[in-house]
Amino acid sequence: MSGSPADSGRLEVRAVFPVRGKTRLSVTGADARRYLNGQLTIDVGRLRPGVARPALLLTAKGKLCAPLQVWTDGGHFVIETEASLLDECQARLERYIISDDVTVSGLPEGPPCFHVLGPTPPQGALQISRLGIPGFDTAEKPAETPELSDEAIELLRILMGTPAWGAELTADTLPQEALLERTAVDFDKGCYVGQEVVSRLKSVGRVNRILRGFSGRLSASAQPVTLLTNEPVPRPAGTITSTAWDFELAQTLALGYLNRQFDESPRFLAADAAGAVVGELDKRPI
Repeated sequence: MSGSPADSGRLEVRAVFPVRGKTRLSVTGADARRYLNGQLTIDVGRLRPGVARPALLLTAKGKLCAPLQVWTDGGHFVIETEASLLDECQARLERYIISDDVTVSGLPEGPPCFHVLGPTPPQGALQISRLGIPGFDTAEKPAETPELSDEAIELLRILMGTPAWGAELTADTLPQEALLERTAVDFDKGCYVGQEVVSRLKSVGRVNRILRGFSGRLSASAQPVTLLTNEPVPRPAGTITSTAWDFELAQTLALGYLNRQFDESPRFLAADAAGAVVGELDKRPI
């Protein structure tokens, strides 16, 4: 499993994996829609029943509090995020409630949930993209559907350029650095916390670093890996945040951040923490 997101023929494989490490909040009340639109980067009024959308919860400085998936379920909104971010996410969502008729509450852990990679969900399944590929969640594991290993999930995530919390995404991340504005920001909606920074970055058209995909050979898998310019006198150009081995092409796939001034360069050296060169990586589209 390798190549780029353009390799659609390689991605038309139906597979399943259990959804782990997620937690969900319920947002209810007469003012829930208006209130959430003032907190999230997407217009929740555009949500379609049975279809989740990625969204972001930001600080006033436009940095990431939590990456989210949001959908409607009957008369309330469901917000899913990383289990490790539950307390922070709930506190942040409740922070600006004053006289609003809004209640944010944790949802109990439900039965096992499986995510199926495939464009045609059965009736009642939640359409949701977890790896940058169309898919859906279901309570029952489909019969005769191959289950992806953790290594295969990580490889596919990196292949598709989908950033993950704790790797590409941290509390210091700006949305445009991680290319999150592609799917998780509605620029034509009303004001929300952090919007001023996000809109200004859109107008300026650049950030100091940007998420990119890479492929090549690394002789060591230890982190951290620093990217260096491939020139007679190498200069620091960025950092690698995630790597996975592609057995099909016998090469490493990686995600990392490039300093914007080096974004036009096609090839980089990779160095370990001691500064020793451990490989060479080519930039690839994500």
